[in-house]
Formats: sequence, structure tokens, C-alpha cells
Amino acid sequence: MASQEKKFYWAHGVSREEVTRALSDQSQSVLYRRNTRRSLVVFASLSMMALVISAFISDGKIQSYIEGIAIASAIALYFALRTSCRLIAEAPAELLDERLLEIRNQNYYISYGFLAFVVGVAVGAVWMSNIAFTRGMIDEPILHRELITPFVIAFFMLGILLPNMVLAWNLPSENQE
Repeated sequence: MASQEKKFYWAHGVSREEVTRALSDQSQSVLYRRNTRRSLVVFASLSMMALVISAFISDGKIQSYIEGIAIASAIALYFALRTSCRLIAEAPAELLDERLLEIRNQNYYISYGFLAFVVGVAVGAVWMSNIAFTRGMIDEPILHRELITPFVIAFFMLGILLPNMVLAWNLPSENQE
């Protein structure tokens, strides 16, 4: 039985004990308030936008600082968001009841629909810029060797953060009285 409590779900990045502790937490944490969760979502969005914008900054030193700060803040916000959502987005199905499983599944559907839209717009913009570049309409395409890294990192962070961002935005405040 003790080994079952210590079970770690590698595909989800959580342990049984960690999820059980998060779901049964009775504290009045500020992270469990809706306005705090939504603020975290806004800051996570801003950090990913800063990462994309950093690609267009010509000064390499300033670009690297902005890029580093944006990545570090996105990682910190990921951990704050997953705590504020009680690990619901990461928990395996066997650790959630039917209600939480339905909430998680609905949020994943919304998250990945949004991700597909964002990726589609980005790929379309890159495709159109490459067509314009080959026809001589612009001097250089949107993405070239120096700019691609921040975009790839931003999409990676978006894919990781999005389920928690959608869940954090949609969950109500937890008013325990």
C-alpha cells in the first residue's frame, strides 16, 4: 500500500501523494481565488508575448535579457498556476472524480483548440512572409535563423501552460467558510 501512495505518473509529472494532497488542501490560500488565478493567466500570457517580441529586438544583449526573464517568469508562473488549479490539469484520470475529470477534459478541449488556432495563424503568417520574400515584396522573411528560437520556445511554453491557464480562468473562487 505504501508503494501505491508513492506512485509517480511520469507522463503527467505528478505523484499520487502530491495530487491527493493538493485536492484535499483546506488552506485559504490566495492562489485559490479567481482574481488571483486570472492575474496569473494574464502575466503568463504577457511573458510569452514578451518572448515572441524579443525575437524582433535587434540588440542581442537586450534581446537575451528579455528572453531569459520571459522564460524564467513563464516557468515560475507555470508552477504557480498548477498549484492554484490543485494539479487538476496534470492529474491522471484515476485520481480524479467524475466531476473533476469532466472539468479537466473540457479545459483540454478548449486549450488545444486555441493552441491549434494560434499555431495556424503563426504558420500562415510565416508562410505568407516566405511567399512575399520569394517574390521580392519584402527584404527578409519573418522568421530566419536568429528569430526562430524565441518562437519555438514560446510555442513550447504555450503548449505546457495552456491547460492550466484555461482551467485557472474558468475555475470559480474557493470560498471556504
